[in-house]
Amino acid sequence: MESLLSSFKQFKVSRGFNYHYYFSPATSGKPTLLLMHGFPSLAIDWHNQITFFKAKGYGLVVPNMLGYGGTDKPEEYTKYLHTLQAQDLVDILDHEQVTDAIAVGHDWGSRTASSLAHLHADRFLGFGFFAIGYSAPNTSTTYDELQAQLIKLLGYNNFGYWEFFASPDAGEVIPKHIHSFWDLLSTKNAGILKNNMCPPGAIRIFLESDSRTPRNPAVDKLHRIYEKEFARAGYEGPLNYYKVAVSADELEDGKKVPLENYKVEKPVFLGCTKRDVICPPAIALAAASQFCPRSTVEIFDTGHWVLQEAPNEVNAALEKWISSIVA
Repeated sequence: MESLLSSFKQFKVSRGFNYHYYFSPATSGKPTLLLMHGFPSLAIDWHNQITFFKAKGYGLVVPNMLGYGGTDKPEEYTKYLHTLQAQDLVDILDHEQVTDAIAVGHDWGSRTASSLAHLHADRFLGFGFFAIGYSAPNTSTTYDELQAQLIKLLGYNNFGYWEFFASPDAGEVIPKHIHSFWDLLSTKNAGILKNNMCPPGAIRIFLESDSRTPRNPAVDKLHRIYEKEFARAGYEGPLNYYKVAVSADELEDGKKVPLENYKVEKPVFLGCTKRDVICPPAIALAAASQFCPRSTVEIFDTGHWVLQEAPNEVNAALEKWISSIVA
């Protein structure tokens, strides 16, 4: 992973924010992959994909998303609206003179990929989503209403933890109980997550009681790198994604998208995570059936951190899909 650092660049986008991103140009007429990470991660979340696809001549643009790593970290949460970040990423592609691009996201990166599909579909050959699937614009459903809908669909509230992450003191609580935080996010035990992260208030109790649980070896090494990075940079920037998610500003942001853009006419890859209680496949599959008529679905037998738990399977499935849409 350290060998990737020499290929990182800086660029100031039109909003004035500096982005830190990995770049490798395409060769042999291959498209360029724009890979977007989620919470709480960094561009190197994609290190297995960077190594695999670079060797095959694909171009790569892999940013530390706004609030992360060497990218700027504005304090105001409205700067993290996904339509705004989508334009930031298009600015980077334009700067690097990328033409044939495919946008792929994991976790919150999938939400930004959705905004790219809403407002910049003409810039991309297709869109990929891991864990979190495609998201149609939300113009009216409040966080409370969303939780009720999810309970009806899944039988439990999988997004109850948003309440804590969006709270004013979350950025102070997490560092005080850092081992518990990374234990919980790194656990392989779906039951631990379902009981200690999903219900509203549960994650605060888990952290403040300094609870511990074994970590998943597949993600532990990378998460320990992240733990050191966030100890330096703090959690306030990354937590702004949740402040956006529970806000009325998110609903207003959705109104920027014309109704005719809700359906994604370009090819879509949907990488579902079978044992993910936070982002279960049922949510992504329901949205894809309604809005993504040209979708290819792959269900991986993993938890949320599919990029680390099944890198070879992810690379093979993604390459097969890409080959099918650029043939």
